[in-house]
Parts: sequence; C-alpha cells; structure tokens
Amino acid sequence: MNSSKKEAYLKILLNKFQLEINWWRSIDSTNLYAKQKLAAKGYSGPVLYGSDEQTSGYGKQSRHFISQKGGIYLSLVIKVPQLNWQNQGLLTTGIAWQLYLAIKEVFHLDTQFKWVNDLLFKGKKIAGILVEVPQPQVAIIGIGCNLYQDHLHNELKTAGNLLTKIPSEKQICQFIAQITENLLEFIPHFDQSNFLPKYKKKLALMNHEVVLRVGKQIIQGKVTDLTQQANLVLETETGLKSFNAGEVTKVRNF
Repeated sequence: MNSSKKEAYLKILLNKFQLEINWWRSIDSTNLYAKQKLAAKGYSGPVLYGSDEQTSGYGKQSRHFISQKGGIYLSLVIKVPQLNWQNQGLLTTGIAWQLYLAIKEVFHLDTQFKWVNDLLFKGKKIAGILVEVPQPQVAIIGIGCNLYQDHLHNELKTAGNLLTKIPSEKQICQFIAQITENLLEFIPHFDQSNFLPKYKKKLALMNHEVVLRVGKQIIQGKVTDLTQQANLVLETETGLKSFNAGEVTKVRNF
C-alpha cells in the first residue's frame, strides 16, 4: 500500500471525525513539519501528519529518534483548551495510556510505561511520545512506535520491537486509526485523570530505586506514587518529593 492509498484508507477509517490527514513514504520529521505548517497558516482544525519513516526524527531534548521503516511515526495537531504548564505531564501520560489501549486492541499485547513518555515491551523501549506546544493551547502530539525493524537492537540496545514480523499494511492502518480515534475522544477531557489508577498499575518504575535528571539536577529515590497531575513521587533521603518533569536515567532492580 503506497502512501496515497494509506492516506485514503485512513480517511475511510476515521471518517466520523473532522480531521485532515496527510501521509508520506518519508519525511524529515512529522512534528517539525507540523510546526512549520502551524507557523505559516495557524490552527484551523485537527490534522494528522504521518510517515512510514523519518530521516530526522527527534525526541525529548531534540535527541535523535530512530525512525526507519517498520515503525509508525505520526503527529496530531489539536486544540487543547484546558492545557497549561501544570497539566502537560498529565496529558503526556494520558496519551501513553491511549497508545497502550490501541496496542492491546489491535495486537493483543500488554505493554508497560516508563514515566513520563515511553512505552516498554519485555523491558525494551518500543514507543516514545513528544508533546510540543508551539502556540497557546495548541498541542502537537508526536508518537513513534517500533513495530518491527530488522536491525533495531544493533543500533540501540535499549530499544526493541513490539512484533516479531512486519504486520500487513491493513493492520498498520487499523492501528494508526485506533490510536487517532482514542486521542480525539480522550483529549477533550484528559484533565479528569480517570485513567491514572490503571496507568499506575502498568508503571514499570513503581517501587524501584531510580535516578532522575531534572535539568542539571540529579535526584535519587524510590518511586512510590503518582499525583493527580501525574507527577512522579520519589521517596528521597530528605523525604517525599514530586516532579512534573524530568528523565529517569537509571533504574535499579528492574
């Protein structure tokens, strides 16, 4: 299925939504393209940009994100009126939960979370989420998910594949449509945080000693909980502390 056929099939699968869809065989970065289009034309409604591969995919802190054929790479541009700096982490964890549900629905596989924006399968990272807010209350939700890439583990030991073989193009489209439908229905009320109890049960870091990097600061502690805003709660030498941002760089007993 070429990119134009995939785009047409996605439009059929998602026809109940007022959604513009663009799909490419290859692009530098769907998030970068989305930012450029938003800067040039402004926001006029939700748009899905996707590609079979990215040549300059990036994640948090602009780090390179391996985006070869065998994965899905998409960016959803959407208005999020209730979004603010305090609940952006809640939005990211909610997106991760919706991706978890889509994987469960389409591939019948059970994944886990590494706070705040990664999905794990058999201890390896299989998906990453990047939320950017280039304009007030307008989010670009970037999702990259490894389905099956031949030599992925050789390039990055911490990364893995979700599947053991490349799925059919029809199944890939169904997966993309399921993720998109989940997000379009979830985002208007993401701040209700109803998903958090279930999310916490799948948090791979729970009750583990971790090292958390927040800017230049390094914090060590045991993960004990998530707050209602999806902040990570650590039991440190100086007591309980919560963090709304940061990157877990090391996990002990995991």
